[in-house]
Amino acid sequence: MFDNTRLLRYCILVFSLFCQWSFSQSGQCSHAKNAFFNLTSANNSAGRNLQSQISHEIKYDITFVHLDLKLEKTNNFINGNVKTVARCVVTSLDTFQTLLHSVFSIDSIKLNGIIHAFTRKDSLLKVKPAFPIMAGNNFTIQVYYNGNSPINGRGYSVGGNVVGWSDSEPFSSYFWWPCKQILSDKIDSSWVFVTTDSSNTVGSNGILSNVVFLGNKKRYEWKSHNPIAYYLISVGLASYSQYNFYAHPLYLGGDSILIQNFIYTSTINSPTWTPQKVVLDKIKPVMEYLCNTYGMYPFYKEKYGHCMVPIGGGMENQTLTSLGYLQIHYLNVHELAHQWWGDNVTCKSWGDIWINEGFASYSELFVAGGLDTINQAGFNQTHNDIMSFPDGSIFFTDTLNVSRIFDTRLTYNKGGSILHTLRFVTNNDSLWVGTLRSFLKQNKGKAVSAVDFINHYQNFTGINPTQFFNQWYYGEGYPTFDVKYKQTGNSLLIQSTQTTSKPSSVPLFITPMEYKIVRAGFPDTTVRVMHSSPTEVYQFNILGNISGLVVDPKNWVINKTIGPVYDPLANIPINYVDKSIFFCIGPNPSRGILNISSNINFKFIVNIYDSTGKLELSRQADESARLDISFLAKGVYLVDVIDKNNTKYK
Repeated sequence: MFDNTRLLRYCILVFSLFCQWSFSQSGQCSHAKNAFFNLTSANNSAGRNLQSQISHEIKYDITFVHLDLKLEKTNNFINGNVKTVARCVVTSLDTFQTLLHSVFSIDSIKLNGIIHAFTRKDSLLKVKPAFPIMAGNNFTIQVYYNGNSPINGRGYSVGGNVVGWSDSEPFSSYFWWPCKQILSDKIDSSWVFVTTDSSNTVGSNGILSNVVFLGNKKRYEWKSHNPIAYYLISVGLASYSQYNFYAHPLYLGGDSILIQNFIYTSTINSPTWTPQKVVLDKIKPVMEYLCNTYGMYPFYKEKYGHCMVPIGGGMENQTLTSLGYLQIHYLNVHELAHQWWGDNVTCKSWGDIWINEGFASYSELFVAGGLDTINQAGFNQTHNDIMSFPDGSIFFTDTLNVSRIFDTRLTYNKGGSILHTLRFVTNNDSLWVGTLRSFLKQNKGKAVSAVDFINHYQNFTGINPTQFFNQWYYGEGYPTFDVKYKQTGNSLLIQSTQTTSKPSSVPLFITPMEYKIVRAGFPDTTVRVMHSSPTEVYQFNILGNISGLVVDPKNWVINKTIGPVYDPLANIPINYVDKSIFFCIGPNPSRGILNISSNINFKFIVNIYDSTGKLELSRQADESARLDISFLAKGVYLVDVIDKNNTKYK
């Protein structure tokens, strides 16, 4: 094996940073987003059917929206108007089209300040200008409407005359405001103004710029100047008290990030508040840690915070997460991570939801490893959930199926776990974190796809990830390793035979693996090997007596294990390796030339693999070889040498 930072013969002793955590809290996010959909299937089916009728909507780009609404916590009646400023992006636009649920009455529509006629078909709303709008020209549409949001639990909802809130992901924004529900068109900036009874407080996106007193009413004026996906615009409305504190990331030079929390007044005045506050306070070091990992919090000039609403988990509304529970720390971590993955950088289609949920789930793990005690049992639980069925791919094409979009097992747990595996494949934490940071920086405020990340990973690391993603992202199933081992003197033999749960999809997972060797009277040793054929046999020179062997001790790879079984009489089918034969490989790091020499004069074959197991170079040589490897991208590589007897040296 060689790379530009280190070279070890036969195996890699791994001392890299290790973190583990259960992704189980991600299920709270999934639960919240799936909630109510069985109860509202007819309404959502109608909304999803409208998604294909977007021929007019793709002809304009939204630059600004202003919601100016009257809302209360006692009913889900909405009265007000929404102004949309857009720019024509085609040669000409002869019809403006948007979505607003058919239950709402429309008072009037203004195009560029002038009342225009409009047509409706179900929830499709169309306005024809007197003359087509030409390419590059801006225009304004203002829709005045009123009515009850159609289903409590989607759109704008109320609960027990105590709270009103919005819940829009993925298809329900048009349940409460006229909007363009296309993920690739992020709104450049947004205002949310809500007029309500003076006993209420309103939380929303961005900064609270003003509170206007209007008799027994108040108008809360929230403004955001960051790009936002349509489904992340939100409101929370109740008798709230604020509990605020600040985070101080390294890169702000002494400045701070406001963490603004809207807590039910009844909660903040109750005996249960103190333990909830303790959990909520933990988000400060998490914010600082994620800023150091992913780069500055994308909305640091505005705020981050939480708004209590009665949902079964959390919803990552931009700059103000809606939370049903305050006391679940890793739910809070998951939703904060979304501000980078799912708010700042957003999925381009619902088929790319891995960009949102997979990376937020992985962030739970990363935070756990960096700030908390390792939770091995939790990690095992996550992998066991993934392997509770033999199939299932992160990739899917039914992008209108809400249950599949927010599938806990595949989108969240498997989606997060394979990123942990990709970190293992990368085998360089600086390179791995640099990949994530640079991807976020290059795509700030944009909607991206899984393919965008795959391409970026290869360009940044120089590692071809095609095989990895074919196995773990597009492929189905998982590997099982049947492991047995024996010790003869100072020689340890490990045999690992792999089968897969769905061989029609992935017949073999080519992957690095780790084995922890436990020895009596000696420190434990972890070795890294490549599993690239159905049966692999590894041989190691080892001191001391082997007292145990642990397969994948840090849960890098989703897998099941049979054994490992120690059997001193096991007939492990390996050719005899003459321990008097050795190879010298160097230099490490390599600057473009790799020298291989042996103490025996015979021909041998040198194979060089990238960290995903792809064969990059194969050469036949005599006693020594001088290989030009300057064409290989910077990264980690594995080397094996095969002698004339077909004995493999790693």
